[in-house]
Amino acid sequence: MKRLIYISNWLYLFSLSLWVGGMFLLGILTEIVVRVKLKDQKPLASKVMNGIMDAFNVHIIYWCMGLMVAAVVIKFLADKNGWAGYLEKVVTKKRYTKEVFLAIMVVLALYIGSVLRPQMHDLDQQKKANPADQRLQVRFDSYHSQLTWLYTVNMILGLSLFYIHGKEMTRFKEGSGDSGAE
Repeated sequence: MKRLIYISNWLYLFSLSLWVGGMFLLGILTEIVVRVKLKDQKPLASKVMNGIMDAFNVHIIYWCMGLMVAAVVIKFLADKNGWAGYLEKVVTKKRYTKEVFLAIMVVLALYIGSVLRPQMHDLDQQKKANPADQRLQVRFDSYHSQLTWLYTVNMILGLSLFYIHGKEMTRFKEGSGDSGAE
């Protein structure tokens, strides 16, 4: 059981790293590079960003969410059933802070991937078919602004999860009388 808990912790941190790191990479670096390098080729820039965002916002993030939720469930069951003497480490004032942060991140990511992304794709197609319609550009910019804010919230929550996990790792070092098994 200790090995299962250790692996679940590793998968949780790996998935969180991939998720948050990917958001920084896409939200800052990729979008800036595409906008600067392909500013004269708007249809190509749109196609590149749509392809990258589809791959990340659906395939990669959904896998990360699944692995992180599975890790949380394993740790929850281990804590409830006392597997291998495991007790969940708590360094926050509220016991389920990490789980609430993750739940918010999951809901936001599902909204981005399943609702906002298809709406933006549809609007992008409409813009390409009717480039003179400024209302379409205004609506697209509104969606893009919403996407930026949701990404920002998810990045802050993800960084908060890293911070909480780091506090747990320093406060409950293996062999220092901690109550959990890692």
